[in-house]
Amino acid sequence: MSDLDDLWRSLAPGQVLAERPDFRRPPVGEASVYDELKAQISGLDKVLEDLTTLPALSEAIALGEPDACHLACELIRLGDPVDRAVSDFSHEAYRAWYPDIAKAKIDPFLHYLEHGWKEGRRTLASLRDKHHAGRRTYNPNVQTCLIAVHELSRTGAPVVGLDLAREAAETCNVVVVAVRGGALLEDFIDHVCDLVISENPFGDILFLSQESFTRIDFAILNSVEAVPLVRYAVARDIPFATYIHEYTDYTYPNYKVTLTSLFSDLLIFSSDHVRQSWTGWLRDVECDIDRDTRILPQRPVRMGGCTEDRIREARERISALIGRDCAHVRLVCGAGHLQWRKGTDIFAMAAQICAARDPDTLFLWIGDGLNPEDMEFGVWMSYHLRQIGAGRPEGNLFLLPAGPAYPDVLAAADAMFVSSRLDPLPNVVFDALAAGCRIVLFEGASGFGDAVYRRSGRIRTVEYGNPAAAAEALLDLPRKTPGPAREAAPEADGLFARIRRALLDRLATQRYFVRGASEIDAPMLFHEPEQAEFRILEREKMMRYGRRRMWRDLAEVEERLADADNWVHRKLRIAPYGTAEATELPRFSLHVHAFYTDDLAQDVRRHAAYRCASRIVVTTDSDRKADEIRTLMAAVGLAPEVLVRPNRGRDILPFLQLFLPGGAAGEDEIWCHLHQKKSLATTDSGDIWRAFLLRILLGDEASLSDAATHLRNPGVGLVAPFDPYFIPWDASRALLPRVAPRLPGPLPDNPLLFPVGNMFFVRSAVVRAMNDLFGAGYPWPNEPIPNDGTEFHLIERLWPALAAQCGLSSVFVHKLDQQRV
Repeated sequence: MSDLDDLWRSLAPGQVLAERPDFRRPPVGEASVYDELKAQISGLDKVLEDLTTLPALSEAIALGEPDACHLACELIRLGDPVDRAVSDFSHEAYRAWYPDIAKAKIDPFLHYLEHGWKEGRRTLASLRDKHHAGRRTYNPNVQTCLIAVHELSRTGAPVVGLDLAREAAETCNVVVVAVRGGALLEDFIDHVCDLVISENPFGDILFLSQESFTRIDFAILNSVEAVPLVRYAVARDIPFATYIHEYTDYTYPNYKVTLTSLFSDLLIFSSDHVRQSWTGWLRDVECDIDRDTRILPQRPVRMGGCTEDRIREARERISALIGRDCAHVRLVCGAGHLQWRKGTDIFAMAAQICAARDPDTLFLWIGDGLNPEDMEFGVWMSYHLRQIGAGRPEGNLFLLPAGPAYPDVLAAADAMFVSSRLDPLPNVVFDALAAGCRIVLFEGASGFGDAVYRRSGRIRTVEYGNPAAAAEALLDLPRKTPGPAREAAPEADGLFARIRRALLDRLATQRYFVRGASEIDAPMLFHEPEQAEFRILEREKMMRYGRRRMWRDLAEVEERLADADNWVHRKLRIAPYGTAEATELPRFSLHVHAFYTDDLAQDVRRHAAYRCASRIVVTTDSDRKADEIRTLMAAVGLAPEVLVRPNRGRDILPFLQLFLPGGAAGEDEIWCHLHQKKSLATTDSGDIWRAFLLRILLGDEASLSDAATHLRNPGVGLVAPFDPYFIPWDASRALLPRVAPRLPGPLPDNPLLFPVGNMFFVRSAVVRAMNDLFGAGYPWPNEPIPNDGTEFHLIERLWPALAAQCGLSSVFVHKLDQQRV
């Protein structure tokens, strides 16, 4: 028996060997796949050689042994787990990475051999290239911790992640997953068993064979930007804490904040100031902030000092670097990447202000990032620096690149000016305090403004963004007093130990668990039909902690409304979808805003309700579109009133303006408001959602929805589709103070139900109340507008409140069998 036969017998499963003891002979009645492929595909053996990773088989192929490539083909064709054990090909991975192949039920390996390798489709080789073996040996007798970082750069959050990995390695197996690579790769490898760089951990890590990835006990996601790991952790039921350094003000897209808030077992913030920026978003998902969040600074504050000799030596070296004698000046330092967020421009302004008042006060910034070709910042900052004479020996502003001069800058400096516009807990402040520097920063700009830090007496805050106030405070500070260098006292617990303990404590106190499917199967993380088991896990995770971004079932909605004590919520109810005869519908007018006209003709054909409206008013933004609309509606016997209006206010402002004095709404009482949001660029999910809204409101080509019949009840003012997702105020929360004082009562903490998608039936009195709320001449924002957070997004959420103000109820019609996404 040859070595090739030995490989076949050692790798093929028993049931395969029983039928095929010789890999060269196909099953009875079948042709040899390898022979057929060999005849069809030029270079087949080279493709198989490139795929093969099993050393013995690779060697046999390289030596030209007959049938070696045949064996490689047959082993890979066996599928999981043999395929990935002998090659860079995995049937399961190929299906996961290319859903089109899975949906078409095409054999993945045959597709790759016939087409995939020529098309450049990925194999396990691309994933294995992203895997790096660490220098720590996996120990099955201790826990395994996954630490996720968004990148491996030498910046704030990744450096904290490295510290976590270094400490964790003393007691645990550590695996690190980074969304992107960077210069810290080798530093991380010293402390881990395995490290993977992947933008899609859920789709990648499953196909790695290292034991460490199969036995992860808990995880720490270091930064909200590590959000791609949420999907993986939920699917593997791995408990995790997220250590959050970022403000929501600059965390986009907003889904990063939402997913982190929904699925973290514990949210840990580097400062209370950072947590405050998250408060509204946590309330949006009904997170218990007291129970499920903690404050843990990444480092303790060490008040240190520098000896007289150290200060003198540092100043001598700094003098040599900048060409200015620093022996007797007041030295103010700043540090970090040069950018708007770090306020480097404000640092320069403070230097200008101080130049006239005290020419012996010098400002020195150390950091990289100034690119004079960068139109976002570098061009303007470079010009600014040239105009004020930065770097000239007779001036007072100097810049140094990041590097070995950093310790000397801190030792030489009397104070650090943290000019950042928004900066959580920059590590440079810890370093500056340890070097005996005093700190000036803006009120409301950093976690170092927390009372726990200000109590040190070394940190002073001034009016936000005011360089004059900063300059005055800096000139008022005492100079650095030489003193003995102080060695940092050993920490009882490092950051990793504190995070781990906090997470385990939170898990130990959990008393409420949810298991099993729910009535509403709407996805948050897992959108494919075949991922139903993962959708169950994501709902279980949310419901376990009482967090919400979708409803569990209709009973939960009814219970919540029955228990509601807010004046808006008491006027909400849900109702099942039904059909109606045309004679049962109340008289109604229909408004369509058709900025896009792509699907209007199709909508008119598909929905018989168009032919039931007493009037059809269409708004659009050009005469060309107006003519197109008249023509396509005339083709089905409809004669709309088409009004040309500027494209302002998305779909809702054109609708509201119909109800202004003298507007086209006239005396018509009941209106249906629709819009054409589809364009050639919209996604399939957006089209499905729009079809969902229209189906519930209007019915279809053959039948009419009974949604409008609820308005036969004079106590109903609004009818809209029930959305299975629990949509909160989101970014609109920031606008509530503008309108809340003009409403008859306090707005609820979350709206619960509103016409998501802004399509509905409504009474004219409610629309006029909405106009009154904002008033004549309101300064509406102009297009283009952001995806959330404008008055137009707020209006969508306020319709039930305005109906309640008019003494009217809002009805939300549910049809759970209608696809929403």
